[in-house]
Amino acid sequence: MSKSIIDGFRSELESVRGKIQASQMNALRDILPDEQIHSACRDAGHEFRSRLLTPVVTVFHMIAAALWPENSFRSAWQSSGAPRVSSGSLADARARLPLGVMAALFDKVTAAAQALCEPLVRWRGHRVVNVDGFCSSMEDNPELHEAFGTSNGKHGVARYPLARVVVAAFMHTMVAVSYAVGRYRDSEQALMRQVLPKLRAGDLIVADRHFAGANLYAEYLAGGQEFITRKHQRLKVGRLKKLVKHDRGDFVTELRVLPRHRRADPSLPRTVRVRMIRVAATIRGKKTMIWLVTSLLDAEKYPADEIARLYAARWKVETLIRELKVACGADVLRSKKPDGVRKELAARMMAMNMVRILMLEAALAHGEEPSALSFSNAMRLVTATSQKMSEAPVWRLRGLYEEMLAGIAAEKVPKRPERNEPRAIAREKKHYPRLSIKRAEWRRSHAS
Repeated sequence: MSKSIIDGFRSELESVRGKIQASQMNALRDILPDEQIHSACRDAGHEFRSRLLTPVVTVFHMIAAALWPENSFRSAWQSSGAPRVSSGSLADARARLPLGVMAALFDKVTAAAQALCEPLVRWRGHRVVNVDGFCSSMEDNPELHEAFGTSNGKHGVARYPLARVVVAAFMHTMVAVSYAVGRYRDSEQALMRQVLPKLRAGDLIVADRHFAGANLYAEYLAGGQEFITRKHQRLKVGRLKKLVKHDRGDFVTELRVLPRHRRADPSLPRTVRVRMIRVAATIRGKKTMIWLVTSLLDAEKYPADEIARLYAARWKVETLIRELKVACGADVLRSKKPDGVRKELAARMMAMNMVRILMLEAALAHGEEPSALSFSNAMRLVTATSQKMSEAPVWRLRGLYEEMLAGIAAEKVPKRPERNEPRAIAREKKHYPRLSIKRAEWRRSHAS
């Protein structure tokens, strides 16, 4: 083959490679520059050839799948306007990318987000961090069942594998600080221990009673974190000794760390000093009184009514989980391999934080409150602007970016304090029976 023909092939390959790279989520490229992706690959020891589907293209392709309305790898690629590539090639590119690269890139995006929202997330000197858990479903195949397991409740064993996820996010901006993924049978407390090293000393953890208990409180304090949780359901408040009484329904006491926890971890202390605060709350539409447990012992520095309001705002983390599961497609994951599932979750967490960064930029540029802006609107504008930027001349890119930020700032959600919604559906389902066997098995049994 002559040199001129080889040079022609190379030129054509470079042209196609350039078109593919230029079509990938341009509205987000400044948040995660190409060099950061290359650096993460080098740190992970990932060597790659100069092919069409480079790590840069693969990473942004996975992020696009989280933001595209169908949450599909294939539809995200087709919508980008990139040259046609087979589904097998896309799957191979995702499989080649090490899990460590995606984890490192999530940390880089999160560091950028934390720097941007640092002044907005503090309460009385503490960064306020919400913690909660959820489950993600996935493809029904033996390898995923083996890796993640599934639920086994009163209705029997579930058909689909489930991964358990715990996420920590800033209360006031909903930027995810860290997350951990495990098997369905892994406890949220165990996953929380994987999240704790990513938090800073002085951070204030606000969580429900799944993350309560004297042993957990001791672990939080050992890491330098403060906490506010609802009391554990087994804790009998009437039996506690009041060491310092601040007010009626507000006192300092000591909780005993159970011997079985100290046997498992000898570094745990025998007792933990905490403050108990009785507050009024609305739970599932009913007014009730609940006890909060906190490490913030000084009643003058940390008034009880402010602590109560802070805990009442904990419901915002449910909004983040809805955005992650519904808007970003983490409810049902599409990957067929355990590492593919973990990489897909990392990409969806990364995509959510990238959109949050743009919302923060829009809020700061236009004098708006970040928590008042619409996440769904921001997602739509990111995907629409990315398509426009892939076709626009260079001189138009800055203008398109600023138009996007203005559009994000213009769409606000109403304030809904003490919002209460039923966990029920209004629209009835179709009158078809539930398919309890695999489709292939049904087709075989009903073959004529």
